[in-house]
Parts: sequence; C-alpha cells; structure tokens
Amino acid sequence: MSDSPSTTAMSKVAFDAGVLSEPRLLFGGGQEHVDPKLGLSLFGPYCPADQANPVMTSIRVGIVGPGSAVSDTERWLEACSGLIANDGSQPFLAPEFPGFTEAMPFQCRLIFGDPMRSILTEKDIKGALAPTNLFERIRSVARVYSEGIETLNQREPRPDVVICSLPQEVIDVCAAQLTKSGELKRRRIPKAEKRARDAAERGQGFLFTEMDPTVNFDDETWQFSDLRRAIKVMAMQYGMPTQLAWPRAIALQNAEEQQAQDRATRAWNFTTALYYKAGGTPWRWSGAKPNTCFVGISFYKEGRDTASKLRTAMAQTFTSSGDGYVLRGNSFEWDADREKNRSPHLDRTSAEALMKLVIDFYSKQNNNVKPARVVIHKSSKFWEPELEGLRSGCEGVSQVDLVALQWRGVQFYRMGNYPPLRGTYVKFSDQNQLLYTMGYVPIQRSYNGPRVPQPLEVIERHGDTPWRDILSEIQGLTKLNWNTAAFSVAEPITLAFARRVGQILAEVRSDQKIRNEYRFFM
Repeated sequence: MSDSPSTTAMSKVAFDAGVLSEPRLLFGGGQEHVDPKLGLSLFGPYCPADQANPVMTSIRVGIVGPGSAVSDTERWLEACSGLIANDGSQPFLAPEFPGFTEAMPFQCRLIFGDPMRSILTEKDIKGALAPTNLFERIRSVARVYSEGIETLNQREPRPDVVICSLPQEVIDVCAAQLTKSGELKRRRIPKAEKRARDAAERGQGFLFTEMDPTVNFDDETWQFSDLRRAIKVMAMQYGMPTQLAWPRAIALQNAEEQQAQDRATRAWNFTTALYYKAGGTPWRWSGAKPNTCFVGISFYKEGRDTASKLRTAMAQTFTSSGDGYVLRGNSFEWDADREKNRSPHLDRTSAEALMKLVIDFYSKQNNNVKPARVVIHKSSKFWEPELEGLRSGCEGVSQVDLVALQWRGVQFYRMGNYPPLRGTYVKFSDQNQLLYTMGYVPIQRSYNGPRVPQPLEVIERHGDTPWRDILSEIQGLTKLNWNTAAFSVAEPITLAFARRVGQILAEVRSDQKIRNEYRFFM
C-alpha cells in the first residue's frame, strides 16, 4: 500500500500520517510474499539463489522426557507430518497446516523415534521433584533433562534439535504458566513446601540449607530461578538447540477451555521454530539493505539478588541476510537511585567495547569484511557518553544510525469500526514518529490482537538515514521472529526477545561459555 500522507493539528501539534508498504519476504526459488504461511505453502522455505531446493531435507528430532510424555510428543510429530485442519472460520488468518513433509511448506521430513529418545524414569522425575527448596528443585529437574540431552549428544546419528517434553506434574511445581489471556498463573505449591514454609515462618531451623524454602542460595552448585532458562543453559553446553513441549501445546484436541490457539496454528508455530532451531531458514526479509548490521542493545541483572547493582550489556545482532547472534558485553554497576533513572546506560568505555565486540564478530562471520552500515536499537534514550562510545566503537563503518524505541501509550484512532492498518505511521518531527507494527492486515481480513493496537514510538534518532527508511526497517524486522509463523510481531527482532535472552544469560556462570547463535536462546 502506498504512502498517503495527511496533515492536521491537535492541541497545537502538527503531524503527518500515512501507511507504509508491507515488507516482502524471500522464500524458495527467489519468490516473494508478504505472508509467512502463504509464502511457505506456495514456494517452500528460503534457499540460496543458485540452489533449486533447500539444503535441509530432513531433521533429526531428539526427545527427552518420561515415557508417556515422549509418546504424546511423538503422536504430535506424527500429526504434524500430515494435514492438520481447523474449523475453517478464518482461512486467511488461520489456514490449515499442510503437513511437514518433502512437499510444501518445508520440503523436509521429521525423523524421530529410536534411537532419538532418551526416556526419563518415574524414579528420575520423583527424585528431581523431591527437594523442598524451589531453586534446588528447578536445578534437579534441569539436571535430569540435561543428562538426557547429553545422552542424545553422544549418539550417532546425533539429533539436530531436542524436544524436552515436560509432564504436567513438573510444570505444576516448577514453572509459571500462561493463561489463555496471556497472563502468568502462579505455580502450584506442593504440600511439603507449604509445611516447610509454615515452619520457616514460625522460626523453625533446618538441618540442611536446601530444606529451607526461603533460601535463595548461590554456592558451588549453580542455582536457577526458572526451569526453561535452566534447561536452555545446560543444553547450550552440549551445543544442542532445544524446544520445550508443554502438554497443552502438543495436545491433539482443541478443547476451548484448554487451548488459546487452534491445532493448525500451533502446528505452524511449532514446526517453524523446529525448522529454524535445526539450522534452517524459513524465510528472509527481501528489503534488507546488504551489508547492514542491526543491533539491539539491552541490559540484564546478574544473578537473582534483587539488591544487586550489577548490570551486563547485551547485543542481539542480526545481519541483513537474517543470521542472528547474541553477544554478552561487560558488566558494570548501575545505581538507579543515585542516577535517578531506572533504565541502565553505558559509559563511554563500555559502549565502545560493546560495539567493537559486535563489529569484530560480524567481520569474522563475513570474511573479515566490516558492515557498511550499523543500525542500533535501544528501548531508552541515549546519554551523551553512550553516543560517543557507540560511535567510536563503530570506527570504520561508513554509516551509523541510533534509534530509541518505546511504548508510551500515545494512541490514534482510524475512522470507522476497524483498527489502524498495520504500517500506519504518525510523524511529529524528524526525530519523533509513531508506527503501528500491529493492526488490521488487509490480506488476512483481520486484526490479530486481543485489544486496540498500540503504536511503537521512535523517541530519539541519530544518523543520516531518512526517517521513513528507519520506520520501514523497523516494520521489516517485526517479520523475522522464527519462533512463530505469525504474520508479524509487535517489536522488531532486535528488541523482541531482549528480556528473555537476558534472563537466560543471567543464569550463565561467568566462567561458562555461551553459544552465540540466536537459535540456542529461542
């Protein structure tokens, strides 16, 4: 859809508005489409221009879990190997899933079963769930699954990706759950933990520290605060990408009270993530300028000590070809009370070091050639020392754009009964614009969102690239989330997973190496 600017005034503020064209994606045979599901169904996954078919023709899928959970997962994979239909009420928004086979959409088949299984015994699970302390319990469960992953890692053939099948009893006492509305539901507290907490509140002592449910201890046995993160960290040590399977995510029925998504949509999302984690590229963004490096800068707190002032910088880096990497920067102390600002900021030295790390890594991945352009996204405004350090760290790069993005609740409404079109922008100035990354999508005849869409705001921008090009890039980067086959997500991929990736890095010991590939964090 072409630009259609208009000018008006509201409360003495003049602004322009228009709609950006929907970014196109690259699929097999160099074909393009705006919709991931339709593009895959018509043309198959992306493959280089000089190849007739994608490199991957099969994916070896390892499965770790109790016998019953492994069986349920294999039934789900069998179902995904064929047609999965739905009620057909929304054929454009929620099409049926054609099946993961040598034909479209993935031109690839799934290989699973013996010897790709690692069965956890009932004794394994009960023993892992025995500790009263939550953090010890999470570590025990993660260790059991890690041992299963290690077993698969030593087998031939080695799996390309591992599904960790979690039984409901583990989820109930180790993991927070998402409700249908998307809110976190508190985990169930085992009776033993309730009794121990009551005893702790009465001042009763404990013979062993790990029996005390109130203790969040860090000693020579590394502790974890979240089961998903713990499994990701441990699996990373074996170079094994993982996908966690919850019972309701792989259920074959579509009971309304149990499922937020229909079975076909779940199959699309599950297999797209599996394909990417196994090393495939479902699609690429057609409009990305060559030799451009997109960087999302964020921060995370080391450990779980809420009083800690230590922060670590993190860079989510994506090349113009779609390759994604995670880089861990230096740690620094940030006192929010002293600085009177809750959002951490880098000093000049740290900012420079982080960008040099990014540029060096990019060069190694691209035949020792530096990027011609670097685009930096951040969710808070830039401080002057940050600007100086980031620019200094990009020495030798001919073009640098620094963009600060936030959700600030500013809202506009479209005339009529429909939400604003996805791609609608509102320009207040060259430095300040709004962009509706979520909204009504004409090709889907729908808006896929629970509430009125909120625009993402560019609150600060430094660089010579035209503002409209910056907005178009943000919109394009919202289509590069390979953890789902959705039309788009709300945030550009440079920032979309910043919190979740940071939470995983926070669980990694300082002496542990991380895998830089993005697929290990998804």
